[in-house]
Amino acid sequence: MSVYTSITRDELIAFLDQYAVGTLIDYQGILSGIENTNYFVTTSQGAFVLTLFEQHPAHQLEYFLQLMQFWAERGIPTARPFPTHQGQLLSHLKMKPAALVQRLSGTTIQTPSNQQCYELGQWLARMHLSAQHFPLYRAPDRGHQWRMQTGLALLNDFPKPEREILQAELRYQAQLDWSALPQGTIHADLFRDNALGIDNHLTGIIDLYYACYDAWIYDLAIIINDWCYDNDQLQPQRFSACLKGYQSVRQLIPIERRTIVGAMRAAALRFWLSRTLSQRSPPAGALTFLKDPNEFKIKLLSIIEATPRLEAHWRTL
Repeated sequence: MSVYTSITRDELIAFLDQYAVGTLIDYQGILSGIENTNYFVTTSQGAFVLTLFEQHPAHQLEYFLQLMQFWAERGIPTARPFPTHQGQLLSHLKMKPAALVQRLSGTTIQTPSNQQCYELGQWLARMHLSAQHFPLYRAPDRGHQWRMQTGLALLNDFPKPEREILQAELRYQAQLDWSALPQGTIHADLFRDNALGIDNHLTGIIDLYYACYDAWIYDLAIIINDWCYDNDQLQPQRFSACLKGYQSVRQLIPIERRTIVGAMRAAALRFWLSRTLSQRSPPAGALTFLKDPNEFKIKLLSIIEATPRLEAHWRTL
């Protein structure tokens, strides 16, 4: 989340006239993140988040908004989109697609606890299972083919040490058979700053704008890489809590167990590559800092070095 597009109070009041949300009290920009423009909006009838979509065209957004509504209706703590008077989930502001969604309670997670990791694993499994009945489909835009193609395209842009790391990882990833893994609708970006909590418990899951159809184990790997690491060191208790929470709802099958470490490496590779692209071609007008791609290059190296140990630890769970 970020602020690329500035809006005035009068523009926001006119926008809110489309909704049955009362009168505007206050609003402020949200400066974290890198994708869309977001504002906290408080009205006489509640608290909301306004998103102006900077990357996705309007025709792509129905998928995300309907998925948010679908999961919220099934007890997943995602922000429910608020409809206009005409029942539309998507509107426009400053000539950009815009949506008003429920503001969830809680604050972003800084240092996850074991309990929060366990609950996150549970919620992720419930998201996966419930979305088997979600009728819409979106292909992954950061999936296996993207990682392989983008990695090859960037090879010559890296200095020799990084180029050798990337070449070796692309060879490793080419051996993984993603088509054989159980797949479905996934969040695909559930970092700790995309979740909310209060008093050691999770209260919300936000920012679904990378959601797509991909391997479930890849979604689990993304959260492990963020929630279960501190200073590029895996925290075994959090790792165990996350996996146990997930499996308390849905048991992983043997091929997923064999692929978990490979999926962690794929997830680290994805964010190393995507952040590198964002850093080299930053969005115009950003009022926030882009995230450092080196964080995930270092994390990838850490996972590679720890692969035998991680696989052995997994067999004990």
